[in-house]
Parts: sequence; structure tokens; C-alpha cells
Amino acid sequence: MKYAITVYSSDGCQFCVKLKEWLRENNITYINKDINDEHVLKEFKQYNSSAIPFILLITDNKEERIIGYQPEKIKAILDI
Repeated sequence: MKYAITVYSSDGCQFCVKLKEWLRENNITYINKDINDEHVLKEFKQYNSSAIPFILLITDNKEERIIGYQPEKIKAILDI
């Protein structure tokens, strides 16, 4: 399955760090975007989310938005 994952996070967020570790351990490719960068923060605000980690997961032209550390939900969407 083709997918694209973007994680909006901050290094000071313990659940963000935990999520990125889990993604790496499971060989799941992702793009990390640090919301401490003002351009990234502006992009993040377009999704009307106030919580991180915020995961934008696109599969087969379908967009899923996941808030928080939810590895089981990611596994279910990716069917792994």
C-alpha cells in the first residue's frame, strides 16, 4: 500500500518523541514537521488542530487525521 505520513510535532512533546520512535522501529517512513518553525506552525493551524502529535496520513487518495499517540490506529489504516 502506498502511503504518505506527515507528523506535526515538537521535540518538547514526550508523545511526539514516542510516536516518532515507534514509526522508526516499525520501519514506517514519515516526514516530521516541527511546529516551533513559524512556517510549519502556520501550515499546522490550517488543520484546526491544537494538539500534537498530529498525524496526516494519506493512503490511496484518502486523508486520515490522527491526534495523539495512537499506533494501533496507524497500524489499522496501513493494514500492518
